[in-house]
Amino acid sequence: MDPTLVEPSGWFSIQLRYVYLAGAGEEAELVEDRVILVEADDEEAALGRAVELATEYEDDYETDDGGTGTIRFEGIVAIKELDDPPAAGTEVWHEFMNPDPGRPAADEQADPLPPVYPEAMAFPRAHDD
Repeated sequence: MDPTLVEPSGWFSIQLRYVYLAGAGEEAELVEDRVILVEADDEEAALGRAVELATEYEDDYETDDGGTGTIRFEGIVAIKELDDPPAAGTEVWHEFMNPDPGRPAADEQADPLPPVYPEAMAFPRAHDD
């Protein structure tokens, strides 16, 4: 019998990092992470496909002062296999974060909780008044 407890979904969410470069010295103005979905047989194939797709997001842009800039792919930040194939409501990304930056995280991998932007998008929970 196969010892695998969970059947692979064949789908991966991959966090890509881009940098926005502008000016004569190509100074970094902004860093952006994007999460894309990739269908693949395994993690290695998913990473290869992600690198191929990542360059499609590279582009030139106009800066606020009318100059030109370039969006450049910097690399892959993280990869996670989906539990189920994508459909409405399928979780494609999760991240564990520490709710109190002053308290040590129970999970050393937990990042500090980032603010929600815009603030109006932070929906109150059912038990909050």
